Amino acid sequence: MDEIRIPLHFREGMYHLNELPTESDDFLLLRLEPCEIVSYSVPGKSNVVRLYNLEEQFVLDHLTTTYRETGELYCVELRGDEDVALVYLHYLDENDAKAEVLDFAEQSAAQISEELLQCHDKVFRLFIEHFYDGESFDYAAKIVTDADRQALLANPGERAAKRMSNPRFVQMLLNNSGNYPHEKRVPCDTHTIGIMLQCAPCDLLNFVIQEMTERIKANVVPKMDKTDDFQFIMAEYD
Repeated sequence: MDEIRIPLHFREGMYHLNELPTESDDFLLLRLEPCEIVSYSVPGKSNVVRLYNLEEQFVLDHLTTTYRETGELYCVELRGDEDVALVYLHYLDENDAKAEVLDFAEQSAAQISEELLQCHDKVFRLFIEHFYDGESFDYAAKIVTDADRQALLANPGERAAKRMSNPRFVQMLLNNSGNYPHEKRVPCDTHTIGIMLQCAPCDLLNFVIQEMTERIKANVVPKMDKTDDFQFIMAEYD
C-alpha cells in the first residue's frame, strides 16, 4: 500500500484504519514513502508534513482517527501499546488552532516548571532554547546551578582559557547555554507541537514560544533559590 485515504468527514468517534470507508471525495492523503517516511499535504495549505522512522506495517496496524461530534475529522494518531504519536490535527479555523496551541502551551509549561522546581541548588541561569525550521521544532528549558558555573570557570576549554582575562568574553561564555551539561535540559513534547504548527492555518510559532516562556518564568523564577547575579535568558539557536 502506497497511499492511505482518510475521510475528512465521518461519524463521531475513534476508529482504526480498517474501520474507515475506502471511498471518499474529501480526504487526507497519507503517502507511505521509501525509507520509512510518511508524508501528507495539509488540506487547504501548500506545505508537506513528513514523519520519519515509521515502518509501513506499524502504520497500518496502529493508525487511528478521531471525529468530532459534527463529523469533522479531529486528529490522526499512531496508537501503540503505550505511546500515542500525533500524525495530523485538523483545525476548524484560526481561532480553533490558537485555542489548541494555547492548551498545549499551558500543559507543557506546567510540566517543565514542575521538573525545574525539583532543583533545590542555588541557580545561576535559567535558559530557554528554541528552534524551528518549518518542520522540526525544539523548545527546552535548561537550568544552570552555581556549581555548574564554577565547573565551567575552572575548566573552560583550551581555546577559551586563553581569553579568560577578558571580562566581556567571560560573560559571553557564562551566558551560552551550550557550555553547560545537556542533561540539565528539560524539553517539551517537540513532536506534537511540531505537527500542530505545521497543520495550523496561521503562523503560531511566536505565540506558542511566548506563552510557554511567560508561564515558565512566572511559575519557576520566584520560587528558585537564585544567585545574586541570576539571569533568565531566552535564545533561538540554529
